[in-house]
Parts: sequence; structure tokens; C-alpha cells
Amino acid sequence: MKAHTLRRPYLLTAIICGFVLLAGCSDDKETITVDPDLVLVVDEADGSPVAGIKVVVMDPRSNLPVAGPVVSGTDGICNFGTLPEGDHRLLVFGGVGYQVHAQVDMYFRTSGPADTSVQPLLSPVGVARIPPARVVETLVRKVAPDSLPRIAGQVVDAGSGDPLSRVFVSLSPYLTGYQGATSASDDITGQDGHFSVSQIIFAKDPYTGNLIQVSPLRITRQGYRPVIWSYYPPHGSDNVDICGVTITMTPVDDDDNGSISGRLMRDGLPAAGVAVGLGVVDLPVMEKAGAGLPGWAAVTDQDGRYIIGGLPAGTYILRPGFPLNDGAFFPDQPGNVPQEVGQSQAIDAGDLNVLHEIEPLFPSHGLALVAPPTTLHWTEVPGTTSYEVRFNRGILPPTDTNSIELPESLVITPGLHYWYVLAAKGTGQLIGASQVQAVFRLLEPPD
Repeated sequence: MKAHTLRRPYLLTAIICGFVLLAGCSDDKETITVDPDLVLVVDEADGSPVAGIKVVVMDPRSNLPVAGPVVSGTDGICNFGTLPEGDHRLLVFGGVGYQVHAQVDMYFRTSGPADTSVQPLLSPVGVARIPPARVVETLVRKVAPDSLPRIAGQVVDAGSGDPLSRVFVSLSPYLTGYQGATSASDDITGQDGHFSVSQIIFAKDPYTGNLIQVSPLRITRQGYRPVIWSYYPPHGSDNVDICGVTITMTPVDDDDNGSISGRLMRDGLPAAGVAVGLGVVDLPVMEKAGAGLPGWAAVTDQDGRYIIGGLPAGTYILRPGFPLNDGAFFPDQPGNVPQEVGQSQAIDAGDLNVLHEIEPLFPSHGLALVAPPTTLHWTEVPGTTSYEVRFNRGILPPTDTNSIELPESLVITPGLHYWYVLAAKGTGQLIGASQVQAVFRLLEPPD
């Protein structure tokens, strides 16, 4: 079995998340309904409130903001008021001098009757680990203030020149990405249309000595054509604190009516209820933004089919199975090639395959333990003949059940540890995988 298909989400999780100590977290996987009117942002070092952190509530079906961005005040609080009923997720952007370290699992369901007109996006188990309280805590960590290289400016409407809010600016905008946190190279505009992204990589041309922005920014907003943008420094300039730029976005019109359709399969059968999103491709190679285009998403029907319409002409990449606990894991595969959509052109992307998503149940992600675990337990994948469990940098003996006893020779010291699972059937074919690795902490023994 090849594990390289898991590398990207695991790496992203390791970079932006680290570890979160979740109060009230347990291995109880019953769905919790909450009304998270408040988000409290605190400094993980001393628990003090932090101002200037942007928080957005997103709809994981459509990749659209439901509420926000709301900026934390001097008390560290973001007040969203009353949220509409349904499935939501939190997306948190760090402020100047801070990065988002960790927070509770980002998917949650607000209370109220379920919408019976659509299939629930989130599975009935493992949906939320948010404690039954009205305050959701987000931890941030101090970093070098607004670390360079930096690009700051404003996004405006190309016609009117008015500032645009809810514009996502990023090197790689995984708006429906992992663990609800973002990096220093991600931002969302408020009412003034301003953004500031940092840690943007520049290189020096060996022949001219000029600076070159290695990866472009992707600028995306509902109702507007995606923008791929790079800064080109003046000849001989070594300035990497770039401020005052203006980026224009053009609204979509009636002619922007292309579409991409296809079908998702799992175990040779249609995969229903799986979210499919798009990333924007700006180069002829497999560079992509991931499932990040606001508003351009769909959920597969009972036949596993989806259609994403209203697309401007451009090149896109598909990203199925992006929310945690939607039951699907999408590995890289040869059939998922960039799709070039012409003006009002309908593209059939054909069939793509998803795997069963394996959720680590115990120790779950973010759990703090006072004693080393003796067993690992995860969700079962139908048809599995062998599970491969990877613990830290090692591989445990294979098992045919969805739990395993840890060998006595495995020494688990205080600190952070991670684990994830792969599932295969008799032919050795991979049929299931953990979408993210579970990170837990073994606490130091009390004095």
C-alpha cells in the first residue's frame, strides 16, 4: 500500500494546527448541537484575550460565508449573534503578530430541526467535539509581528472601484480545509476590502538579480471571477514589505455559465452525500488551490452524480470529500486532471473514486491523557481484511479488526504523539484512510 496519497493533508494539518488541548473532549461521539454565539480568542501562553483575530462561519456545502468576518475585540470575543440552523464550520484567520495554533474541531451543527430536503452532509457520529456551551475557544500563538515577506492592500470591484468584503486571499485557499485554522499567508477582507498576507516566498533571479514571487496569490469571492495575482518588484528592488497594492475583481455575468459534472464511486458503487469543491489552476501543471472557490461546490446525489455550474472560462481541479466526517477520503489519482472550461462549456469529468474515511476514535485528535493508551480504536470500514496502523514514525502489526493493543515494547513518553489508519481488502487495494492524523498529548506525571 502506498501512503503518498496522504501526504498533503497530513502535512497541512501538522503545519497549521499543532496541538489543541480540548476541555470537555472525550471518546463520546454523539452529535452535539450548539449555538456558538461567541468565539473567544486567547493567547495559549497565558490565557489572556487577543484582539484583531478574524473569524468566519462557513457553510461546508457551498464554501460560502454564513457570518463574519467578525474581529475579536480587546476582550478576545467575536459575537456572531444567532446563527441559522444547519451544518457549519469555523474558519479562523490570525492577526498581526499571531498565528492560529488550534481550536475545537471546526464542524458543528446548530440546534433546530434538520433540513429534510437535503441529505445531511455531516455523518451522525463524530460531527462535533464542541462542548455544550455558548463559547468556543480558539488558541493563538505569538509570532514575529507581521513577518516578512508581506503583501498588503485592498480588493475592489473592477467597475465601481468599491471595496469588496469576504474576499479570500491566499497562496492556497483551502477554505474547506483541515482543522479550521489558517496560515500567515491567508486572509479574508472585511468591509474595507483590506488584506494583509505574510510569509510570501520570493526568490532572486540568478541572472538579473530581481525578486520573483514563487507562488501567486489566489483571490476568490462569490459572484466574481477568480484572480491569480503576483507582485513583480521593480528592477533591482529588494523590498519585501509590499503595501498599498490594489487588486480588482470582475463580477461573473450571464456568459459565465460553464459547468463541470461527474460521478463519485466507492467500492464500485455510487457515493452519495459527498461534497465536491473546486480549486483554480493557474499553471499547466498540477498546481491547484484545493477545494477553495467560494460558492462553487455541490453534493452528490443518490447516483453519486454532481454538477457545478455558473463557472467562468478557466481551468479547474476537483476536490471531492473535503469536510471531515463526511465519510469520504479522496486520494490523488490519475483521472483527476485539470479541467479546461470554455465560455458556457459543459465538461464531463467522468468517474472519480473516493475511499472510506477512517475516524480515529481513541485517542481522538486533541485528547490529553494522564496515562499512556494501551489500545487504539477507529471506525470500521466494510470489506476490510487488513488495517495498517501508523503510530508516530512506526507501523504496527496488521490487524483485521478496528482496534489494536499496543505492544508493551512501545514506550510512549510525555508529549505529542500522532496516529492514523489505512484499510485494505484482500487484493491489497486501499479502500479506506484517515483524512487527518489524530494528535494527542501524554501529560507529564504529577509531582
